[in-house]
Amino acid sequence: MRSKHAFYLLCFIILFSPIPLGANRPWAWGLIEVLIAINTIMVCYTHSFTNVFSQLKKVKVVLGVIVVVQLWVFLQWLGGIAPSFSPLLSLDPSQTEIALIKGITFCLFIINIATLVNKQERVKIICWMIMLSGLYQAVYAIFLQYSGWQVSPLGFNIGERATGSFVYWNHLANYLLLCLSVAIGYLIGSLTGVEAVSRRAKLATVIEALLSPKWIVRIGIIIMVVALIMTRSRMGNTAFFISLLATSILALIIMKRPPNTLKWLIASLVILDLVIVGTYFGIDKVKERLQATSFQAETRDDVVRDSIPFIQDVWLTGTGAGSFYSSFLQYQTTEYQAFYDHAHNEYVQFLTEFGLLVSMLLLGMLLYVIWKTIQILRNSKRKFNQGLALGCLMACIGMIMHATVDFVLQDFSIILIFLSILTLVFLNQTDRSDSK
Repeated sequence: MRSKHAFYLLCFIILFSPIPLGANRPWAWGLIEVLIAINTIMVCYTHSFTNVFSQLKKVKVVLGVIVVVQLWVFLQWLGGIAPSFSPLLSLDPSQTEIALIKGITFCLFIINIATLVNKQERVKIICWMIMLSGLYQAVYAIFLQYSGWQVSPLGFNIGERATGSFVYWNHLANYLLLCLSVAIGYLIGSLTGVEAVSRRAKLATVIEALLSPKWIVRIGIIIMVVALIMTRSRMGNTAFFISLLATSILALIIMKRPPNTLKWLIASLVILDLVIVGTYFGIDKVKERLQATSFQAETRDDVVRDSIPFIQDVWLTGTGAGSFYSSFLQYQTTEYQAFYDHAHNEYVQFLTEFGLLVSMLLLGMLLYVIWKTIQILRNSKRKFNQGLALGCLMACIGMIMHATVDFVLQDFSIILIFLSILTLVFLNQTDRSDSK
């Protein structure tokens, strides 16, 4: 019973984390950190060390890399406050300390998921929590856009782009991309691989599908796509549709016995969501923004340009986690039109803050997860395992694309959802309780 309470708290954390401004303010991420710490205490109280360790072995790659990164950040912070005790150096120890506390929280979060999500039933529940989180964000964002209000209940002006409870529309777009990836993977994983022969059997199959939870998921996907389009995020929308098409084509090629309805589901996702729903809710606005994009009007590429000599100076060890803004000022050659406290390119920011070694380690972890999802798609006989792997692959491709133009991995709630997706793949593919 106590274990259930810890699991319920974990579900609440996933649902609650984006509500307070995407947990992108000190008080907001501090609150989530406290909840995760309480959840960890509950896990320690209800589970033996042997049980926890056996579960952690399943996620050893993801957890191991995140732990190593935190050790690196600790050395950076220690070098900033006491240079004689560490070979590394942070140029902004206070921000590195904040990043270290966040990183430790991420490690605890992975431990909690790995320990509590110990059977496929709970894997599916966590998937539902992620989908519900994206759905209520989408509903809230759409409501605000049509409410006629000038200011949201969270105190932000309501503009032309949907933001939901996030501070920044691109963060909402990325969050919805991740939730949509899980929803689409879940839906594909629930498709049946048997094709009805007679007309009566086909009709029965259609009626069963209409009355099943699959259509709840399908309607949720449509609503989330509407909200994604209304953010008018260029790369958010581009990353979603490219990752959807790429993973769908890959699934059709390498999946063993793909469901007969898979190609029709993919066609409906593209045609219904992009053409019909997108046309009504403003895909033309996204198209106009894409066509109007130019390097003359954008200043994000100027930040990348000015970061090149910065990277060349600190490429090995970095300047300390969280120190980009204070360290970058000396390399900024001109005044920008906008305020940049982040690089708007995660690859640049990770190289400047963590250095090449840690950045390559994190990229290697992501590539390993992608390789693992492809292996599951190719070899697994269980439809749900394949669906979840496909959703994870879609999330990884979308994140790799979106990270080139925005600071999506600087948002606390986005990292929590992304880590959840990466972790679930490893927990699910080792669960032998599913007979499919």
